Formats: sequence, C-alpha cells, structure tokens
Amino acid sequence: MIDWQWPEIDALENDGKWIEAKSLMMNQWNQNPYDLKTTIRLGFFCWYFLTEEEPLEVEDLNVEELATLLNQITDFGLTNFMTNEEFLWCFGYMISLFPYYFGEYACWQAKGDSMLKSAVELSPREQVYTYTYLAAHSNPDGKLVKEEFRKLQVIVEDRFRGEGLLSVYFKDVWSC
Repeated sequence: MIDWQWPEIDALENDGKWIEAKSLMMNQWNQNPYDLKTTIRLGFFCWYFLTEEEPLEVEDLNVEELATLLNQITDFGLTNFMTNEEFLWCFGYMISLFPYYFGEYACWQAKGDSMLKSAVELSPREQVYTYTYLAAHSNPDGKLVKEEFRKLQVIVEDRFRGEGLLSVYFKDVWSC
C-alpha cells in the first residue's frame, strides 16, 4: 500500500499553487518515471483538472497539455505497471469514470473495468479495490454501494493520509 503523503506537493496543492505542484511532480516523474507514487499522483492531478466540473481557482493550467500528459503517463503505466494493483486500481477508477478522456469510449470503459477487476484479483482483501469495483457495478440507485461504503469509512482515513488532492478527493468520495 502506498503512503499517499507527499508533504511538498500536499502543501502546494492546499495553497492552490497548481502550476508549482505540477512542475515539481513532472520533474520527479522525468527523473524517475518508475516511481509509482509519482506516476499515480501526477496522472491523478491531470485527470482531476480535466474532469472537474466546477471552476477551480486555476490560472495558466493548459488543458491540452494536461490531456497530453495524462495520455503519456497512462501509456507508460499500461506498459510498465499492469501487474501493480495500485496502478490498476487508481487508473482503472479514473478510466472507468471518464473513459472519453483516454480514447474511444466503449473500449476504454471496458479497459478501466478490467483494470479494477484485476486490482481486486491481485489483492482480494484490499477493501478499497473491492468497493471501487462494486461501485462500478452498483445497482442503479446505489443503495448497496452506499451500505458497503459505510464499512469502508473505517479504513479511509488511514489509507489516504495526507492533505493532497488525491487523498482529499478519495476521502470526500467515500464520505457518507
């Protein structure tokens, strides 16, 4: 399990210094793209700003650059991390929610779903993976998933320590 805390990035993201946070993560990723935490955090950062519907206080974040970077990171991850459950879970989640940011909708939706399933198969006791997969296959009213997510609350705070964008997002998504 990855410790999602990254004090320098968390502080920049909390202060709304998005350009600086992205630059620092990109520098780290360019130096060591095989660092899984950096790969996932940078990919999530790009995905979040591409998919966020409400306007954020963001200036000078180039959406086209973020889309290109997300695709580059995704391609790298698909080549190098397809046996890592953390990559499969996080990118599977992002892809399954917004497949059109990655390419042809049906193809990428199936890919995201397959990645979530693979994460569960690799780590069947990891509740975060299981509940994410369940959410992707929930009944239309979401009742079953909400009940299951309540169980997950016990581990969410520990699993997503830190105050960065990724941790805050997942703590918020799974709050009941």
